Amino acid sequence: MMRLSTLLSLSVGLLHSGGQAAPADTSRLASRVPNGVIIEHCTVPGTVALTFDDGPFSYTGHVLDLLDAYGAKATFFVNGENWSHGIDDPSTTWPSILKRMVASGHQIASHTWSHQDLTYASWEQRRYQMQQLETSLRNVIGKVPTYMRPPYANCGGDCLPDIESLGYHVVNFDVDTKDYLHNSPGTIQAAIDTFSWAVNSGGQSSYLVLSHDVHQTTAEILTPAMLEIIRENGLRAVTVGECLGDPASNWYRY
Repeated sequence: MMRLSTLLSLSVGLLHSGGQAAPADTSRLASRVPNGVIIEHCTVPGTVALTFDDGPFSYTGHVLDLLDAYGAKATFFVNGENWSHGIDDPSTTWPSILKRMVASGHQIASHTWSHQDLTYASWEQRRYQMQQLETSLRNVIGKVPTYMRPPYANCGGDCLPDIESLGYHVVNFDVDTKDYLHNSPGTIQAAIDTFSWAVNSGGQSSYLVLSHDVHQTTAEILTPAMLEIIRENGLRAVTVGECLGDPASNWYRY
């Protein structure tokens, strides 16, 4: 029997105002990104998908400056209410940062509204966490993501089918820099070493990397170090969508 959560989501997606069928999104192309699994690895050889969680925040602009300087692309898994607040409030700097991400060719993805652990959330809470952020992002960039990362990398039980029913690919990582544990000038080298070892060990041809743009040491020390290691190894810093071979038109819904 189909779960109630799936039926509810299908009803929301299929019905438009007045009970009419919602128009098809003709901008989306065929995707090779799998469903029914939590994605942890890139599939395009020679790519590194740098990802930054929990922003936008005070240091995100510096991360964007560095990415521009290296001609690199990245993915930002953003929250609505976490380190920052009011991400669609024009009196703050957050809307301009989000717009800059899109204009620069980076990918914006969801990290939920307020960083709730989705494994232990109800269907109603999961839907709220995703759709509340969608509302704010639509207000700023005019579209909503189709990729998300669950807070704490947790998405057990009914979480995966629930989130997929809302139109999302669920993405984690295969390289965790643990920058959140080493977020001081005296300890950030441990995060650099973790990334360097992963890339230089030769065990993989592509990498999906977790870091956090809310930490000053990540923005000012770890990020340039990772970009330099990527360049030294002849790799390309790309978005998650690109490292999975997914066309850019599929990264958002309108």
